[in-house]
Amino acid sequence: MEAKMIQKQELLLVGMVCDVTLEDVQKRVTIDLAEQFMVRKSEIHNIINTREVFGLSTDPENYNPETDKFEYFIGVEVSATTELAKDMVYREVPKHEYIVFTFKGPAENAGQVHNYLYTTWLKNNEYRLAYQYNIEIYDERFKGPEAEESITDIYFPIVKK
Repeated sequence: MEAKMIQKQELLLVGMVCDVTLEDVQKRVTIDLAEQFMVRKSEIHNIINTREVFGLSTDPENYNPETDKFEYFIGVEVSATTELAKDMVYREVPKHEYIVFTFKGPAENAGQVHNYLYTTWLKNNEYRLAYQYNIEIYDERFKGPEAEESITDIYFPIVKK
């Protein structure tokens, strides 16, 4: 699986959020939230790029994927804070170095990327994860959560061991 390292500037995001388990993800809870968000995206002011949507998954400390909930946020980057629409929230993502993996196909293929990161890439490189989050970026290459031709980037924050 191909990976590239990049430095990404701080992000200020506005969107919607829910707490989910991996089982909830399989039941399409995050896809439902994304659909709700896309209907309401026009309510957000100061959007930097209307074609980029960010999915931010944040794990709690000592996260157990079999039982624990994690926060899933979906939103867009904004240039400044303004009054938020109902049920919208801000998230700030720090400037950081990331390892970026790109995958093709339905959203469920993201699990293969996570598996590769933990079982292979981190073991064979001089890096560790810096924070308990990852960012999925959906842009013009993303054709929908079930589309075989969709292309999605996943960013993982890293630091040298």
